[in-house]
Amino acid sequence: MQHGGASISMPASGWFCGPKGQLHPGIFAFLLDMTHLYAVMSTLPAGAGCTTAELSVTVLGQPPASGAEIIGRSRVIYSAERNPLAEGLVVDQGGHPVAHSTSRYFLFAPGAVVPPRSSEQFPQARSPGTGAMLRERVPQIAPVGPELLQRLSGLEILAAQIKGEIPAAPIGRYAGIRPVEAGDGRVVFSLPVHPDLVQELGTVFGGVIALLAKSASGAAVQTIAPAGTGFTALDLKVNFLRPARAEGDELIATGLVSHRGRRLSIANAVVTYRGRRIAVATGTTALTPPK
Repeated sequence: MQHGGASISMPASGWFCGPKGQLHPGIFAFLLDMTHLYAVMSTLPAGAGCTTAELSVTVLGQPPASGAEIIGRSRVIYSAERNPLAEGLVVDQGGHPVAHSTSRYFLFAPGAVVPPRSSEQFPQARSPGTGAMLRERVPQIAPVGPELLQRLSGLEILAAQIKGEIPAAPIGRYAGIRPVEAGDGRVVFSLPVHPDLVQELGTVFGGVIALLAKSASGAAVQTIAPAGTGFTALDLKVNFLRPARAEGDELIATGLVSHRGRRLSIANAVVTYRGRRIAVATGTTALTPPK
């Protein structure tokens, strides 16, 4: 940590893998949102606060294998009275970039944002060596293997996951994200809000919202893909509209395909909480047609 810069490392755990056994690209957004936040906070005077306004992530390379480590690095490249801009990378253990990001923030004057007074509203910190990722054995890493990808369409795979016929991806089990509806070009995902998702101001961490939005936008593209199609996430852009407080309800993300291409498709996601929009997102996915 330094003035205007921050670095955060996290394990590329098998718990953070998507249905094909690769690191979920939404994890990059999760890590980068946290790293950008710390970089911006390091420039603020005592008592001031900030919140994410927008987050853009471009995937650069193949996600590292589970069991390795990824590192988020961010620096503030533009500082204004209300809207600083941070830029950053996710790199693997060898220092190779795997994702690039920029993020804009809203600043609050000292005293304008007051954290919750009750300690019960703060997330409970876990001691080293605890938490589901470390206490439980990593579930089946690739619930959707090559054989299923060749035999079932993307929509058939999602429908089977909703029915419980195919195991949920590790990242879904770990975060609590689950698909509840799937149709041609449209999906609905839910995420119950619980204290582990909340940051110190009592609102849901922006990286969690970005992870949910990426899950929905990527799955929307999956629904239009025939059997044997390959998927590669290219980018994600999230605009945060308002906070979601930990009150026991669900975050709902609706993904909808906006462009259907044979090799490139784009989907939007709208995240709501108690019926109000809290974020909108757009994601691009490259498709490899069946041989």
